[in-house]
Amino acid sequence: MKKITSENLSERLVKYGAFSAAILGAANASGQIVYTDIADITVDATNPRAAIDIDVDGTGDYLFGSRTTAPNFVFMFPASASTAASYNSNAMVGFASSGFYYPSNLAAGDPINNTNGIFSSARGDFNYNACAYPGSQFCDGMDGYVGLHFKIGANTHYGWVRVQVAANASNVIIKDFAYNTTPGQSINAGQTTLSVDEFNVNDIRVVALNKNISLFNLPQSTSYNLFSTSGQSVLKGVTNNDTYVIEAASVATGVYVLELNDTATNAVIRKKVVL
Repeated sequence: MKKITSENLSERLVKYGAFSAAILGAANASGQIVYTDIADITVDATNPRAAIDIDVDGTGDYLFGSRTTAPNFVFMFPASASTAASYNSNAMVGFASSGFYYPSNLAAGDPINNTNGIFSSARGDFNYNACAYPGSQFCDGMDGYVGLHFKIGANTHYGWVRVQVAANASNVIIKDFAYNTTPGQSINAGQTTLSVDEFNVNDIRVVALNKNISLFNLPQSTSYNLFSTSGQSVLKGVTNNDTYVIEAASVATGVYVLELNDTATNAVIRKKVVL
């Protein structure tokens, strides 16, 4: 049986603060999937806690953690950024085994909706003691998806977060996440837009160099909005080709978030850029 020692969940959080603050200024239109591409966050002995804000409303929705004293384990709470208390009845796709809870390791394309087995409030272990416990599903050191059921107001929304968990349970890397802005509407693990064929984030390439942002493989009509780390829109416009260069000479040197919106499908992606 697992021996769980008490831990101080007020330990220093790993935050992607500037990035999160920047995208707070981006309004989410209804009927779309909002995909957020963050710089990878590693949760380990150096950074033992990380909170992610799925709907970028300024409040952490899920809390990741790592314990690197024996037995090592990495875990996730459907919780607020600073405590282990359930936040707005958030939940994860997972299951119980021998009285403990484990997030399910979803494959790309697996549906996330109200038919999934879920749990809330409890801590879910990705990998406990190098998968010595059979409930652990994140054992191969490869990317996997966790399904999310979370509240915005009184409405339930579905989303996913992509993680990579070390096979020895020493760390978890948070890579990106997305959710469906339509209450109650399903999303597939790894899905980034409502119409992936028309707006594939894997095809779009963003290159920032010498105060220019070059965009490649765009939909024919794409609007863009560049946000500062304080959430202020500093540059916006509309592209008219699949290749486009945003001239940002007037923008101060620093870190920004570029939001791209396919005006045909209303799909949105966001990328961090350094100018």
